[in-house]
Amino acid sequence: MIDINFTLIVQLINFLILLVILNFLLFRPILKILDERERLVRESGEMQGRIDKVVGERMVEYDSRIRDAKQEAMSLRAAARSEALARFREIVQSAKEANIEELEKARESLAVQVADSREILAEEAKTLGRDIASRLLGRTVGGSS
Repeated sequence: MIDINFTLIVQLINFLILLVILNFLLFRPILKILDERERLVRESGEMQGRIDKVVGERMVEYDSRIRDAKQEAMSLRAAARSEALARFREIVQSAKEANIEELEKARESLAVQVADSREILAEEAKTLGRDIASRLLGRTVGGSS
């Protein structure tokens, strides 16, 4: 059994002294370090929250700028395309007009050539008709040969 004697009191005093010494040398510094660590973790969590907020705002701004740049590029592309299409239509129209002018000139030239050819053929037809009639009849038929 347990005997309560002088050694128990000495042991109790030793324990209390050890407890006080350990409190100053071990427990308080460790608790201070743990408190500092907890404070740093809390501050880093708050800082991470602020960083996440700023990053979120910047991403929204970035997305907005990208969207605006895409729309501007698309409008520039559409403007360039419409300008090119207008230029193409202008070139095609001027080519059509030039072709119509050339066609009219060719028709006029052809009409003059047809008229000249008809006159020549009419003269040759008369001459040929006289030659044929002269050969068939065996004598000269009206006009000069």
